[in-house]
Amino acid sequence: MASPTHSSQTRQRYKGAVRHSYGPDSFAVNGLNQEDFMMGLPRSTSDTDLVSLDTRSTLTISSSHYTIAQSEDLVITWDIKEEVDAGDWIGMYHVDEALSENFLDYKNRGINGSHKGQIVWKIDSTSNFSDGETQVCFRYYHGVNGTLRATTPSITIKKASAPVSPTKPHGFILTYAAF
Repeated sequence: MASPTHSSQTRQRYKGAVRHSYGPDSFAVNGLNQEDFMMGLPRSTSDTDLVSLDTRSTLTISSSHYTIAQSEDLVITWDIKEEVDAGDWIGMYHVDEALSENFLDYKNRGINGSHKGQIVWKIDSTSNFSDGETQVCFRYYHGVNGTLRATTPSITIKKASAPVSPTKPHGFILTYAAF
């Protein structure tokens, strides 16, 4: 998906989506169990095509926990090694969301097209988080072709507790009698 627009229709997550996962049992080879199979594989440390940390794009976030209306605003910082464009954008997603168009919120990351930068992300009380705690992540997308460039680790968003108001007397009086 290229850059989202404000004129897009409201998007809803498809609740009937099938998720596939793979575990150790999925990788049995020639009748060997996973442990036997892995024990027989030497580990290579001389691969020339491995990506080093210096050549990988990053997207970081200032906190791993956020309480709506109580925490400081989040700061999202990017360092993109690939091609960037003024239409690049960052979306906030449920951690299990696979589709780029099903963002909870998004921001254009700036008009100058820089490879490095940061943006302040405000999450206010009008945000539609139905659970007391929600796991989200942020993703950086290239605006021209919609390629995912980087993702943050997950962050826990908590709803603020309702303020406690002083209670009024209930209209009855307790009396104590001494015996």
